[in-house]
Amino acid sequence: MTSGAAVRTAPVFDPVRFTRQASRAYTRDRSRIRDVFVDVYTALLTAGTIGALAAGLVLALREQVALAWSADSAGRTLVDPPSFSLPDGAAPTVLLFAALAAIMVVARKLGPAAVSGPEGYWWLSLPLDRRRMVSGRLIRRLVLVWAGASVLYLPFGFITDLAASVRGQFGAAAAFGLAAVCAVLLALLQQVGAGPATSGGPATVKPTMASRTARGLARRMVSGQLPGLLLLAVLSFVPRQAAAGLWGPALVTLAAAVALWLVGRPQLGDIPGRDLIRGGAVSGHAGAAVYLMDPNEVARALSADYGVVVSARAGRWYAKGGRTPFGALLRADTAAFLRTPGLWVRPVLLLSLCMTLLLTGGRQPVPVQLALIAATVFAVVPALGAVARRTAIMPGLDLLLPLSLSMVRLSRTALPAAALALWSALSCAVLVLLGAGSPELIALGALAGVGFGASAVRGAYRVQPDWTAPPVDTVFGPVPTAQTGAMIRGLDTTLLALVPLLLGLFLGYAPGVLLLAQTGFSAVCLLMVMYSNPK
Repeated sequence: MTSGAAVRTAPVFDPVRFTRQASRAYTRDRSRIRDVFVDVYTALLTAGTIGALAAGLVLALREQVALAWSADSAGRTLVDPPSFSLPDGAAPTVLLFAALAAIMVVARKLGPAAVSGPEGYWWLSLPLDRRRMVSGRLIRRLVLVWAGASVLYLPFGFITDLAASVRGQFGAAAAFGLAAVCAVLLALLQQVGAGPATSGGPATVKPTMASRTARGLARRMVSGQLPGLLLLAVLSFVPRQAAAGLWGPALVTLAAAVALWLVGRPQLGDIPGRDLIRGGAVSGHAGAAVYLMDPNEVARALSADYGVVVSARAGRWYAKGGRTPFGALLRADTAAFLRTPGLWVRPVLLLSLCMTLLLTGGRQPVPVQLALIAATVFAVVPALGAVARRTAIMPGLDLLLPLSLSMVRLSRTALPAAALALWSALSCAVLVLLGAGSPELIALGALAGVGFGASAVRGAYRVQPDWTAPPVDTVFGPVPTAQTGAMIRGLDTTLLALVPLLLGLFLGYAPGVLLLAQTGFSAVCLLMVMYSNPK
């Protein structure tokens, strides 16, 4: 080689660009213009139809819902509002805060920064900067969260705030979308805080003073969830202020989102590869479950916890053994139930939210308050079926036990029924203290809890929807009976056990015939779990 020859250097390999180009080439080779046109046309037609139906429903129910929630509406109330005055719109603000907190929790379970399995196993082990690989997908998620939260807020805002103009409602929706973005970014900071103090790998650049300051700020913010919850509590007031024409709080929300992004963006390289792969796996699992309309798989994906919870009491209970096969199985189910992490988080939080809404919603009529209690029950019941959902993954193992399937189901139902009986009795006790009725309602709630526990196990053993079965033609059009039957499994018995309880709360007391009816309904729910055909 002569001295004047140019020295050729190997091109720098960019895995992010290579992955994107390979994905586009794979999609382009297997897509036809006709299929793309049909998909786009179908999506636009579906979105337009859903939008028209939602707009019509909101306009039709806006006045009725406003009258139902009005503080001046006549009639008896289940729970009287407190004697001291509360700010206008307290109940919608509480709901917005609960929604933002739920977005932050779900975002942390999904990542929020994540990579797919092939990208994680092929590229994360290389000495490369991970930020470009992670930031693109994260930005897309933030845009989708903003758009989805803004669209979902519109019917809520139109119904709960009649005084706001249309322009104000759209501004409030945009402000709530920004608050949802802040919730996701708070989850990102928690994910950053779970990583090591410095990113590893030969390609790591020595951090500057600014990056160390940002890292320290992120560490302080993710040391606990309390700072994030306080920020979300403040942001929950912004949408109604934006609807009233005050744009200053909305600009503050935008500034908070930008600040959180500037703090979290430089730290994306510090997130451990195992956490990025875990987020991608959970996101894919949850997305596929939603697409296939399988609620149990959605719960399994979002409740994935790789930590180990050790309970000394459960261990001692399990170590005693059992004299009979049913006793041994019951001890095993008890140990698994007590060792399930976060089992009481959702029931306690939803009970607190329900009571807060009852107290902050003004003088609501009884049907509205009963609907709120029913929605709380439907949301709490699946949480106590976590152990049954795990065992339902492989139902063939139940056949190996020296017990009949009915006794196995009874063992699975014992702990959820006891826990939900305690939760339901506690809920009724709080309602009685708030003036909802006589103390007999506590016994009625405990009996209803047994039916709720059976419903949790019945829903956990729900089979997957059979998409190969054709719909049945009815006078209302084709109905997918196979899919509908799988979807409502567990919800039917919950409603059956809930009817006597709601009737007792409506009456304000529980006569003997109602207690007997509640006992019979809960027994029917238990028998349906034990002896119903799993198909």
